[in-house]
Amino acid sequence: MPDNNELVNMLRAVIHEELKPINERLDRVEQGQQEFRQEVNTRLSSLEAGQKKLQKDVTTIKKEVSAVWDDIKRLDNRLAVQEHRAIQ
Repeated sequence: MPDNNELVNMLRAVIHEELKPINERLDRVEQGQQEFRQEVNTRLSSLEAGQKKLQKDVTTIKKEVSAVWDDIKRLDNRLAVQEHRAIQ
């Protein structure tokens, strides 16, 4: 009959062999999670860059619209002056 050390070693070997598929599956899951995190980070960076560009474009458009309104106000003032001169 094997002694305690031999039984412990045999039990360890059996447990190790039984856990091998579980450990391999866990490794694949962890690898998949790491790849998923990298993909999410890549897409998040892309979205953040797009958001910054969009904010910059909105700021530019606001400035352009403001300039157009300034032009309209000037033209309206000039028209009001012309109409006032025409009446006198």
